[in-house]
Amino acid sequence: MSSTPPSIRPHLAQLPGYAPVVPLADRARQAGLEPEDCLKLDANENPYGMHPRVREALATGLSDPNFGSIYPDPNQATLRAALARHTGIDASMIVAGAGADELLDLTLRALLRPGASIITCSPSFGMYPFLADLNELNLIDIPRDHDFALPTDALLDAVSQSKGDSVVVLTSPNNPSGDLVPVDVIRALLTSGATLMLDEAYIEFAGLEMSAQHLLAEFPRLVIMRTFSKWAAIAGLRLGYTLANPDLVADLIKVKQPYNLNQAAEIAGIAAIDAAEEIGEQIDVIRQTRDSLYETLQSIEGLKPLPSQSNFILIEVDPAIGTGRELHDQLANLGVFTRTYSDPALASYLRISMPRHDQLNTLIERLSSLV
Repeated sequence: MSSTPPSIRPHLAQLPGYAPVVPLADRARQAGLEPEDCLKLDANENPYGMHPRVREALATGLSDPNFGSIYPDPNQATLRAALARHTGIDASMIVAGAGADELLDLTLRALLRPGASIITCSPSFGMYPFLADLNELNLIDIPRDHDFALPTDALLDAVSQSKGDSVVVLTSPNNPSGDLVPVDVIRALLTSGATLMLDEAYIEFAGLEMSAQHLLAEFPRLVIMRTFSKWAAIAGLRLGYTLANPDLVADLIKVKQPYNLNQAAEIAGIAAIDAAEEIGEQIDVIRQTRDSLYETLQSIEGLKPLPSQSNFILIEVDPAIGTGRELHDQLANLGVFTRTYSDPALASYLRISMPRHDQLNTLIERLSSLV
């Protein structure tokens, strides 16, 4: 009898895995500080936290003796109806998941067999190459231009060469550069026959009017992903949704895990939709904070912020100051936790998520003390 554990599939054993952010308590301990004295600006979370109406809805749900003991609706009827009201899109075009990450994985597995291709443009969300590796898909990475503009012609060439055996995955606004995918690029890709998965995780910070959802009726190969993690501040509950052609949505519902949403996430999501106008006021403050920080960063010698339509700013660090990693580490010693990347194209960059407005001066003071 063998005494060794079973082995996972060889290609999975070789994966580097996804590199998540370090928990706040751990980073504060490393800095020798209390968590409340630190600024956690490394994961693009809503710094104002869960809206009181969402918290109240969860408390009410917990008081129900049946809370958690009964399986949720696998068809997500109540949540999808609420999402239909929220988006103006028919419920037949909506499916929800445990965060947009689950829906990205589900859709790629549903559409592409092993050996097919994901076409994307780095630098972007690290989940895309992770999912390509996980699902044995070929990653066709077409790097963005030096100013992070999308190489449209190269994208269209890649779509043409893939002969329909691919999915284009783009983020709008892009993480980490903060820019929107231009509508003419979206139209050009879809007109070419590409299947385009557009990750709109941060679209609320650009304004929902900037979404590509108005193109869904015209282009059945457009698939839009969104999340409640950022705008609604429920990242820990894991809730996202997809907007797509009704036929594709029906298939995704058929092949998803039946009970993929937990009851708390559904309650919180519906409550967030009901409080969307009030949460929108928070989003407005975050956008104002972003614009204020951008203006201040422009005046700090050695730092070059990129214009952003999201809840973060990517900053180019002058070599005279150091690398992005070096400034990241120096800020961490002061209790300001930011994000850097292993991608060589981003070695001189640092990404900062928006703090609360009342924390902005603290951030600027600690950052200014180092440059």
